[in-house]
This record gives sequence, C-alpha cells and structure tokens, in this order.
Amino acid sequence: MPPAHGLTSTRTSLPGYGGFLTGWSATAFGSGLVLPLIVAYLRETLGVSTSGVSLYFALFALSGLVVNPFAAWIGRVRGPGPTAVAATVLQAAGATWLTTADSMAATVPAACLSGAGTGIYYAVQTPLLTRAFGDAAFSRVLSGQHRASALMMTVGSLLGGQAVQRLGDDGYSVCLAANAISYLVYGVMLVRLRRTHVEPRGTVSSATDTEAAATPGRRSAALRDPVFLRLLVLQSALVIFGLGQFESVVPAVLRDAHLSVVAISVVIACNTAGIIVFQGLALRVVERLGYTSALSVAIVAWMAALAFLAGALLVPVPRGRLLLGVLFGLVFSIGQCLIAPSVQPLVTRTAPPGAVEGYAAATSLAHGLGMFVAPLVLLPVVESGGRGSYLSVQLLGYCLALYVLWSFRTRRTTPREDTVQPAGKAWASR
Repeated sequence: MPPAHGLTSTRTSLPGYGGFLTGWSATAFGSGLVLPLIVAYLRETLGVSTSGVSLYFALFALSGLVVNPFAAWIGRVRGPGPTAVAATVLQAAGATWLTTADSMAATVPAACLSGAGTGIYYAVQTPLLTRAFGDAAFSRVLSGQHRASALMMTVGSLLGGQAVQRLGDDGYSVCLAANAISYLVYGVMLVRLRRTHVEPRGTVSSATDTEAAATPGRRSAALRDPVFLRLLVLQSALVIFGLGQFESVVPAVLRDAHLSVVAISVVIACNTAGIIVFQGLALRVVERLGYTSALSVAIVAWMAALAFLAGALLVPVPRGRLLLGVLFGLVFSIGQCLIAPSVQPLVTRTAPPGAVEGYAAATSLAHGLGMFVAPLVLLPVVESGGRGSYLSVQLLGYCLALYVLWSFRTRRTTPREDTVQPAGKAWASR
C-alpha cells in the first residue's frame, strides 16, 4: 500500500477536539485505576477461580458481541452520538455493580452491563469520529486519543496500585467507584461535542450515504467482501495475541510469575508511558510508510517484546523480572502506537461509499470476538500448559497476523473519498 495520504496536519485546529480528549482522558484514567487490579480483585478479594476470571472476561466480551448488530442499527437510526452517550451509561452501571459484588454470581450482571456498553460504543466510534472531525483527520484523532489514554492510564495505574497497597480491600472499592464516575464524565463531554457543530473540511451532505447504509444489501456487504474479511481476521489476531493481553492475560501471567500487584502496575504504567513518548513519532512513521507497512513493523516489535516477557517469566531474581517486564511493556507499546492510527483508517478506505457504518460495526464485532477468545483460550493455556505453552501460542499468533497482513496487501483496495457528514448531523435523530 502506498504511504498514507490526506492526513490533516497536526497543527490544524479541530473544533471540539479538546473537549473530546478531555472526556476520553477521564474515562482512560478510570480504566487505568482498575486495569492492573481487576484480576487480583476477582481472585483475591472475591475468591474467584482462574476459570471464573476467564468467565468474567468472556461474558464481558460476549455481551459486546450480542449487542453489536443492534448497536449498528441504533447508530444508523438515532445517530452515533446519542448511541455513544447511552453506551457510557451502561458502562457506568456495570462498573458500579462490580463495586458492590461479593461473589462470582454477582459479577455476572456487572460483566454483561460493562461489556454491552463497551460493545455499543465501539460499534459507533468510527462513524462518530469521522463525522465529527473528518476522514482526513481520522488518524490524527485516533493518535491523540491513544496518547491521552496512555497519559491518564499511566497516572491511574500507579494510583490504583498505591490505593490497594495503602487501603487494602477498600482500595479496590475506591478505584472501581472512580471508574464508574469516569464513564459518566465522558458521556457529558460527548453531549457537549453534540453542541459544537463541527464542519470538517471537505465535508459534504451525507444523505446519499445514509440512505445507502440503511439498505439491506449494505448491512451484510462487509461480511461478503473478501478483502475486508482479511482485515477482520488481522484485527482479531491483533486483539487476541496483542491488544487484549493487557486487559486480562498479561496481568494473570505476571501474577503467576510472582510479581506483586504494585510491580504489575509499574509494568503497565511503563507500557502506557511508552505510548506517550512514541505515539507522535509513530504517527509520522505511519504517514511515511503507509498503514500496512506500519502494521508489519508493529507485529515485529511485538515479537521482540515477547522475548522480554519470556525473560521476565523465567528469570528467578525479582529485580530482573521487574526490569524485563518493564522492557516488555515499553517495546510492546511501539506496536500499539503503530496500530492505533492504522487499522480503522484502513476500514474507512476499504468500505465503499455509504457502507462505513456496516463495516465499522463489523470491525467492532471482530474486536469483541477477539476480546472474548483471548481470556477464554489463553488463560487456560497458562493454567494447564504453563508458561512455555503460552509463549509458543503467542509466537504462532504473531506469525498468523503477518501472513494475513501479507495476504491483505496483495489484494487491491479502493480508498473511500472523504464524504463526511457534518458533526451536527452526526448527532441528529433520523
């Protein structure tokens, strides 16, 4: 694929962008508080077994899969903006429920509510952002979103580990409650974005696109597109063997290697700090190399990170384990930085005019499926097969991703023109 083109300069002002990042930063901070703690909370506070932890994350992902078709339809009818706001309310409800849970059974509704809210949000995020800021600025917005996530999750993960160390079980409750509030803050900022009335440069009327997206043939077109199916498989592999690891599997693997909750928090904090440092450079690399070449470099970086993780699991000295864990987190962040501004723009360029909503919902479905499979398969691999089996499966997964990416690159794709609906209409009921 040729170098990425049509990207908006990082100096160009985007109305509403600052408010959007503020809200996103709030929810990223909440996620950072609980990310390094959730596995330990389920295991050690609620007494949930490893299989129970797998079930929790599986229910979370499965709920997102179930609501995906409905989310895509609601997003077309009501607009992606109001749909995204409703999703944050569900996420807040799930986080609140988990705060009051006292058994494995009580975590089931929490997982379902949180998963449903997350599934709905990501089903409409691509049309939400492209309509609000324009296709030309999409990679820049995703890159900024990723960097904001990294900054606030770094702060959140460090404070979360310290809260548990100082407050004990009460620290878990404080962090979970703060996470619930953060979703509501993001919802409020999305409502403010609705009132910004952004007019991205190059925007034209979307009436034709909306009508085309609503036709029955467009709804299933994504799953009949052989080129796009390769992209879906690639995204699933990147989630299962990469992006989904830090939310479920990696904390469990590091915990089994006898790293403390605080040490795991440091590893995750270093990973997100790496994103802060590397994200701006990564965006320039994507602009120079193109999306698919950047993804190739990302997968190779993850292979290098896997070597550091293997060292962290095998070295007997605690300080050595922590050092290698930190290196793993930093190198892994390079791959994350390259993936963030690359995958979703490929979706919008692969989708034909008027079908972006359906293609975006399909990618959300693939992401949710990956999140469902990752803990369901890899945590039992760790428990029954040991660390060696886990590392072998990871390596095979990265090889699969490289092969699918090569296959995708050999097929021609037609870039989609920048026919973006004005931000005000993105929020309007239709």
